[in-house]
Amino acid sequence: MGFAVLGLELVAVFILVFLLLHRHGNILKLHIAVTLSVFVAWFFSFVIIFVVPMDVSNTLYDKCLTDFCPNGTTNCTSDCNKPLSYLPQKYLEIFWNIVFWSSQVLTWLILPLLSSYVAAGEFTIGGKIKSALFENAVIYGTLGLLFGVLLIYVVASKHLSSEAIKVLCITASNTWGLLVLIFLMGYGFVQVPRSAWENSNYSDMLTKKRFDVSKIKIELDEAQEKLTEIVEEVKHVNRLVPRGSELRKFVNIIIEKCPSLQNEDLENINYDDYAAQPGYGSRDETSISRSSLVSIHAKVISTHYNKHRCQVIWDRTVEEALDLEDWLQLRSKGFHYKSVCESLQYLTRVFLIPVLLKTVAVTFAVTSVVLVWSEMLFSIKKPTLSICALIVDAVRSPALVVFVCIILISYMCLCAYYTIFKLRLFNYYYMAPAQQTDDYSLLFSATVLSRLTTPLSLNFLSLVHEDPRYNAEIQTAFSKIMGSFEVIPFIAKGFNVYYPILIALIGIATILKLGTRCLAFLGFEAFVADDDISMDYVEEGKQLLARERRSRERGDKRSAVTSSRRNGGTSPSSQQPRDNDRARLLDSSEDAYSDTTWHAQGQSDLRSARSRDGYSASGGFSSRNKSSNKKSLFDDV
Repeated sequence: MGFAVLGLELVAVFILVFLLLHRHGNILKLHIAVTLSVFVAWFFSFVIIFVVPMDVSNTLYDKCLTDFCPNGTTNCTSDCNKPLSYLPQKYLEIFWNIVFWSSQVLTWLILPLLSSYVAAGEFTIGGKIKSALFENAVIYGTLGLLFGVLLIYVVASKHLSSEAIKVLCITASNTWGLLVLIFLMGYGFVQVPRSAWENSNYSDMLTKKRFDVSKIKIELDEAQEKLTEIVEEVKHVNRLVPRGSELRKFVNIIIEKCPSLQNEDLENINYDDYAAQPGYGSRDETSISRSSLVSIHAKVISTHYNKHRCQVIWDRTVEEALDLEDWLQLRSKGFHYKSVCESLQYLTRVFLIPVLLKTVAVTFAVTSVVLVWSEMLFSIKKPTLSICALIVDAVRSPALVVFVCIILISYMCLCAYYTIFKLRLFNYYYMAPAQQTDDYSLLFSATVLSRLTTPLSLNFLSLVHEDPRYNAEIQTAFSKIMGSFEVIPFIAKGFNVYYPILIALIGIATILKLGTRCLAFLGFEAFVADDDISMDYVEEGKQLLARERRSRERGDKRSAVTSSRRNGGTSPSSQQPRDNDRARLLDSSEDAYSDTTWHAQGQSDLRSARSRDGYSASGGFSSRNKSSNKKSLFDDV
């Protein structure tokens, strides 16, 4: 029965990880090595939610048998309740060996090399591998130096043996993971309940969305500007490199990665005339080399991906903000009964969901307080002050033990992993939804999660006092794999015991929003409710949403008129004079020319309407300004 339960748990984790990976990355377009590495790393990081509670319940059952059957007899098993998920400890030890050592190989070897490989701008596989090895050589050298210092310490302490070296490697990895874990959980214990509470208030949520709209629009404009610059640089390099040059094949590869360069842009280029044009660009023939093309290649890939990602995130954010505005307007005006389905939808969205979110927020807040208290006091053995340990001790049923442990460790994973998926380091690391996360960000998240798997499991066992350091009679299969940390006493009896107390200070700083306020003070776009700059962003976002709504309404009207004409019918708008229609389009387009923050869909609709009315995108109405070659702001790169 235990193998069947374990199989069901593994299937559940498989589905969870697949859906999560599908949400953030396009599985069909990702490299197969990236997909498999990220999936395995995430799978091992989430599987501990079920395997650690199973290990705890099995260990308690074995201890019960030892207490009631000291001589190993089998006629007293009825005094102990055997868990449905029971597995002999040797099988769990095999499972933990696979999880631990696979995670270590992934996080310290495979994932860093893959991250450097996908970020390299080299044109060949061999070049990418060479670049990845060179980039990671410094990191591996630093890690080797630290390991050597610890090894010297172990030798000086006269604990050198094969088991001591194994524990030394495990301790070094877990110590680094614990450093990161405490910061992540300290932030998550506060931010997860706060996010649930803030999402229950649609007015505050709309204010934050308007801020996000303004912020994302700035990022979109900057991405478009960088894309324009890199495309112009590619065009210039394309002029400089002749057909017969050995660098020509590399330039062609770059052009293939540059969809903004249309065929007509390249047809009129004389490849034999590759001298630098006077006053154009800073490159000449001698400055073009393979290394410079590698740099341009990397910029082209990252810039195009960033532009596309910003556009998709902009569309999603605008859609969510407009939806919130509609619901708030509907709630303020009141709802008139039309059908049962619409009434249920209105009651669910306006009343039920906010109440549920507030209930969840309160539950999360209580759980956070319990875990923070336990983190600060789990090192005290007698009396037991860890609330998590008291709860597990009070539960007698193995099923309840598994259930309580799953709840606690699931919330710990939620808070720690929430921070990873919400963290953003400029454009280098960003877990974007809607399948817009790049390969590097996916690999970076997999690297961090792999390093947190073992420390998080170890920290949870310490909270519930199911670790030999706090209960000599208990030794789980996980504890046997980890070994005794007494090889490095200052870590076993100092760092691992007292460092988690720092989680309370991090929680207090998160409650006061010190990090957000510091970012806003330094000039970064961070939302602070009582900050004037943030309110300016909110007001700008409100104006962008109003303009976007008008643009969409005009696009809907044009679609309705076009459909009516195709069907041979007439409509009031189609019977109006074309001059008035054209005047309205011109009036509405002036805002777009004065502010380049027009939405992409509105730009496309306006261009199609102007072309229908005889308007040329390069210089106004063709009948009035046929000779103008002025480039429109609506033109693509």
